[in-house]
Amino acid sequence: MPLFALTYRYIDDVTLITEHRPEHRAYLRQLADAGELVLAGGLGEPGPPSGLLVVDVESVKRVEELADNDPFHARGIIKERSVQRWTLSIGEDRLGLRPVTAP
Repeated sequence: MPLFALTYRYIDDVTLITEHRPEHRAYLRQLADAGELVLAGGLGEPGPPSGLLVVDVESVKRVEELADNDPFHARGIIKERSVQRWTLSIGEDRLGLRPVTAP
């Protein structure tokens, strides 16, 4: 399956983010256990509060479904998001992924 980069930009409310982070992380852990989430983490300074998820799913539609089901989305914490296909060129061995061949 292809890889996708899902980027979240959060609202500027650290208290609300912190309050709902355990629920968000539990959801992400379920995705990781199911093999759909490869990596996830917050993006630091410079820039607004945001996060990056790398998912291994069949389509952009599935990425959007995962994002729509994220508790952060339900709580209004995600201000905006973007989805882009991501081609891993180097480092697949470090992540335990299959090699990617260019189209």
